[in-house]
Amino acid sequence: MRTFLALVVFLSLAAFAQDPKPKSKPASPAPAAPNAVQQEMQALHGLVVTSLVAIESGDTTAIPAAIRQVHEAKGVTEKAITSGAWKPPRADATVADFVKTDEAFHDELVKLLQASKKNDVAATTKQLGVVLEGCTSCHVRFRFPKAP
Repeated sequence: MRTFLALVVFLSLAAFAQDPKPKSKPASPAPAAPNAVQQEMQALHGLVVTSLVAIESGDTTAIPAAIRQVHEAKGVTEKAITSGAWKPPRADATVADFVKTDEAFHDELVKLLQASKKNDVAATTKQLGVVLEGCTSCHVRFRFPKAP
C-alpha cells in the first residue's frame, strides 16, 4: 500500500512540476492576400458550387448572379494583366496566350448563362461540363508545372 501511495504522490508531484502554461507554437506568417487571378478563381469556384447545387435542385436561377461575380472579377484580372502586376506562373506561358484562352473561356460562361436563364437543367449541366474542362485545360497550360 505504501508503494502505491508513494507512486501516486510521485506522479502528482511530477504533474505539478510541469509548466502549467501550454507551450505555444511560433506564429506562422499570415498567408498572402490572393492576387487578381486567384480572386477570379475563387469566384469561379463559387460559380461551380452554385451551379452544382442549382442543377441538383432543378432550379438554375441562382447561376446568373454567380456568373456576374466572375465577370466583375475578370475586370480586376484584366487591370492586373494590363499593368503588368500579373503574369502566368509558368515561364513557358505568355500573357497573350492566357488572354486568348481566357476570352474563349468567358465565351463558354456566356453559354452557361444563357442555358441557366432558360432554367434548362440539361443544357446547363452539359455547359457546366464544358466550363470545367476549360478550367482544367487552363490550369494545365498556365498554372501546373510542365509535364516532363
